[in-house]
Amino acid sequence: MKIGIVTDSTSDLPQELVSQYDIEVVPLNVLMDNQNYRDGIDLTSTEFYQKLKLSSSLPTTSQPSPGVFVEVYRTLLKKVDAILSIHLSEAFSGTVRTARIAREILPEADIRVIDSKSTSIGLGGLVVEAARAVGRGMKLDEVVKLVEGLREKIHFLVTLNTLEYVRKGGRVSYLQAFFGSILQVKPLLKLAPGKVELVERVRTRREALSRLLSEFKSQLATETEGIIAVMHTVAEEEAGKLQAIIKETFRNAEIIINQAGPVLGTHAGPGALALISVPKADPALL
Repeated sequence: MKIGIVTDSTSDLPQELVSQYDIEVVPLNVLMDNQNYRDGIDLTSTEFYQKLKLSSSLPTTSQPSPGVFVEVYRTLLKKVDAILSIHLSEAFSGTVRTARIAREILPEADIRVIDSKSTSIGLGGLVVEAARAVGRGMKLDEVVKLVEGLREKIHFLVTLNTLEYVRKGGRVSYLQAFFGSILQVKPLLKLAPGKVELVERVRTRREALSRLLSEFKSQLATETEGIIAVMHTVAEEEAGKLQAIIKETFRNAEIIINQAGPVLGTHAGPGALALISVPKADPALL
């Protein structure tokens, strides 16, 4: 059985991995200054952050329509026997629900839709591990089980340089307690499966990066062979420094560094930095 892999643009995967594993990426939508863009198609991450500096209002984002998914699925089904479609956490977006609607429109097709319970490389890492499992000849049910197990073991820490964007976006309601007079707080957040939790509040950027790194290192064994990603939103220099430390600390890991796309950037704002780990799939555990 030939299995196709579908994800969405919030996976933030480097293009070389998308091409290497023949992954279909469905774009989310970004509305900016009354212009609608398809994430990664009409608008690159670099273009987005350039426009964000000049924008008079906060961009908004939305999931693809069921029709977009149906078109992707129908085209892919001409080449494969089944589809594994892995997407942004349902806690943050309706993308998974839309993919499920599209699946119901094609009842004759074997399409499995999975909520990653994550985003960015938390999602992207699962997609890559799924594609590698398919390449090893795993059956579809086995790959689904593998992904559902791995998603519970993702470590995802992020620090925001400003609370302004997440406040305006209204996506993280519990942070309302901090808003108002303390917008200069630099929160360290953890993305647990399907939710966001506050780890710590610090006052300076330097302290935030130090705590990001120390907390992340405390969660992983140094011999890990999994995927570790350094993600940023217009913080390339700081991301590069973090990458160097991560490479030195986790010498067996597969390191990815990339700029997060427009969807995450809309809600996190410029200057966000994240460290994300996705364990290497172990077929022996199935």
